[in-house]
Amino acid sequence: MVTFKHILIPTDFSESSNQAIDYALPIAKQFQSRLSLIHVYEPIIYYADAPIGMPDVVEIEQNIRTSAEDSLRLIVDQHIKPREAEFGPIAVERILVQGKPYLEILRAAVERRVDLIILSTHGRSGLEHILMGSVTEKVVRKAPCPVLTVRVKGEFKIPDT
Repeated sequence: MVTFKHILIPTDFSESSNQAIDYALPIAKQFQSRLSLIHVYEPIIYYADAPIGMPDVVEIEQNIRTSAEDSLRLIVDQHIKPREAEFGPIAVERILVQGKPYLEILRAAVERRVDLIILSTHGRSGLEHILMGSVTEKVVRKAPCPVLTVRVKGEFKIPDT
């Protein structure tokens, strides 16, 4: 029998990431799963010969980390906890790491023995996809467990062939 006792939900704090939570909650209720909410921020690249007067990179990274911690807390407080009346108590772990998003998501899935990853996709294509890549695509291809991708709600148009 398939069970999902541990669900990983990557977030970039976008509305589409919040929609992934909407899918995770009923699954968590059905399987009495615990949730891990993960945000990965990339390190700032700086140059040793940067001009004098450039902002302090350590301070900037600390501000990014503090802001991300606050945002993770807000997601739990505003999108998960208020729905406990509907779905019952939900155990939520907040994970914040620095690195390449898809690698850290995969690492968290392996280290925490995740049974299911639920993440959103922005549906980028063409040049934007080539330039930015797709975290979702890389996670789907390499994940050690099933992955549920959530497409941003909106108008659906059948592509021209």
